[in-house]
Amino acid sequence: MESSKFKKIDLEDFKQILKVLPVPIDIVDTDLNILYMNETLKNKVGRDAVGEKCFKVYKDDNIQCPFCPLREEFPAGEVRTIESDRAFGGKIVKIRHKAIELRGKKYILEVFEDITDAITDDLTGSYNRRKLKDDLKEELERAERYNKNLSVLMIDIDWFKKYNDFHGHQKGDKLLIRLVRTLSYNIRFTDKLYRFGGEEFVVLLPETGEKEAKEVAEKLCEKVEKKKFEGAEKSQPNNIISVSIGVASYPENGSSSADIIHAADSAMYEAKGSGKNMIKVAKK
Repeated sequence: MESSKFKKIDLEDFKQILKVLPVPIDIVDTDLNILYMNETLKNKVGRDAVGEKCFKVYKDDNIQCPFCPLREEFPAGEVRTIESDRAFGGKIVKIRHKAIELRGKKYILEVFEDITDAITDDLTGSYNRRKLKDDLKEELERAERYNKNLSVLMIDIDWFKKYNDFHGHQKGDKLLIRLVRTLSYNIRFTDKLYRFGGEEFVVLLPETGEKEAKEVAEKLCEKVEKKKFEGAEKSQPNNIISVSIGVASYPENGSSSADIIHAADSAMYEAKGSGKNMIKVAKK
């Protein structure tokens, strides 16, 4: 629907139009206050949150979205989409924002779509490889357009096969879940974690240069090493769970998704070959 069709309708009339729609929808003003929620959205959220700030309702950390389309001038009729990682009880939700004008006042219409199953790993709840492909392409385009940095961490669990063989796959799965939790708690909101395959994970670091990415990798390596994982003392060579991490950055290591992932992967294998439980930066 075009914004121009709504210009002669006031806010109360527009609420009646939205009331009968089966998809979760709200109306937000330019100060990020929720003015209206339809019944479908109230049921998803679990309450009527009219009067609250939108980011405090749809995000667990109560921090305004860094890429919020309402932070800048948003022309009436334009549509922008962002994702909220933990909206609706831990689910990942795509929020489509449409700027509308009602009787000379500007509002934002938010339409919600649950996309958790399509983009997350069934076991760990982290993003999946399909999601990484889309996000990395988008972030590389953003980095090129605005002359920004971008980094990727390739993470592999050291001696994971030994752990699995000794304890069985069920405990191995629990280890993967706990590792994802540890990694997730120690990256920024703007960073994203993906299960790349098996015991390999990727962290995408937007607007992050090589030096800062290496610091993040060192922090994650240390956090994992100090974490107590059940059974590590019985099966692992060093009596701990550790990870090897490869760091690759744009533009130093290439301009395509394939280049960046290959560089990070090669650096990670260099770390494993050099003794494990360490970080290596991709060669230029």
